[in-house]
Amino acid sequence: MKYLVFIIFFTVFLGIFFLGSWYVYNRGAQALSETQYGTVFKWVFWILSFSFILGQFLERGTPNALSSVITYIGSFWLVILWYLFLFVVAIDIVRLTNGWWQYIPHNLLSGILKGPNVFVAVMSATLLLVFAGHINALNARIINVDLDIDKPGNGKKELKVALVTDIHMGHIIGNKRVSKLIDQLNKQSPDLVLFGGDLVDHNPLPVIKENMGEHFDRLNPPLGKFAVTGNHEYIGKPDISIDYLSKFGIQYIRDTIVNVNDVLYIIGREDREMPRFNGKNRQNVSKLVNGEAENKLVILMDHQPVEYNSVAKAGIDLMVSGHTHKGQFWPFGMITKRVFELDWGLKKKGNTHFYVSSGYGTWGPPVRIGSRPEIVIFNIKLN
Repeated sequence: MKYLVFIIFFTVFLGIFFLGSWYVYNRGAQALSETQYGTVFKWVFWILSFSFILGQFLERGTPNALSSVITYIGSFWLVILWYLFLFVVAIDIVRLTNGWWQYIPHNLLSGILKGPNVFVAVMSATLLLVFAGHINALNARIINVDLDIDKPGNGKKELKVALVTDIHMGHIIGNKRVSKLIDQLNKQSPDLVLFGGDLVDHNPLPVIKENMGEHFDRLNPPLGKFAVTGNHEYIGKPDISIDYLSKFGIQYIRDTIVNVNDVLYIIGREDREMPRFNGKNRQNVSKLVNGEAENKLVILMDHQPVEYNSVAKAGIDLMVSGHTHKGQFWPFGMITKRVFELDWGLKKKGNTHFYVSSGYGTWGPPVRIGSRPEIVIFNIKLN
């Protein structure tokens, strides 16, 4: 079932990818038709396009230096191609409407707006935008969220909880980024660290080969470090990822509830897409709570921000999620806003607080345009 879903998705994706690629290439070739650069453009364009497809296959196998380079180049090309596509669509709309109303002076069309000039302008704007998005993706901000919870904490009046979601360790997010994350977390001195799913991009082999887990040994919050599965763990090999990261003190909570030093309860849910991959259904929220929400703080980790009504009815104090990346790059943020009740930030429903993080890493291209990577610090005051 898992591989059938992957084959269907990838077939549809390939069709869309190559149709979009042909459209962009065709317009680029037209713009350069009166220059000597058409042949160079053709070879560069299609080599980069096929590097993305090749990289998608290579990153699912045994990692090596060549596969990492091809995956990295191909991932950047995907987002470059996306913004080239948007620019070309916008230009074609202008061309079409100008054919109706002729609002652009002819001397501009035969001068500054000639094909080669437009080509250079669009390519330059795209590369500048993607470069800025890459710098943005590398620099996570700290988000502080203050909460008052009318629950006892076994003598603790305040609790500092760090949330990190969607690291996506693998070919793109490697040792340097993971080490930086741990440094940022240690500077915050949290009591507790929660990892809200998609720690691994999908293939755990580069994570294990580069021993990225060793960085988590430097993270020792007094109340522990806990994690749940995300959809990308299930796209890959969840048991291998979980077994490996568990060696470094990360406790995975999988459809169960954990009492943490009699201070609070943490509930961890399996990712909602688990049934697609192994045919098993995840536990109902109310069964997981089992009446424990009455006398202690209860934090629920669910990778995808769903089932808000049932969570609020169950008496959860705080539910934390990720998954959305807040769209990662424009205009997908407009889609995540419509798909999810909450795609980023804080919301209260009944007595339950919900927070959706935009995540620390990235899926595919290490680029964020219209969203920021983040580490969330909950400063919780207990009664």
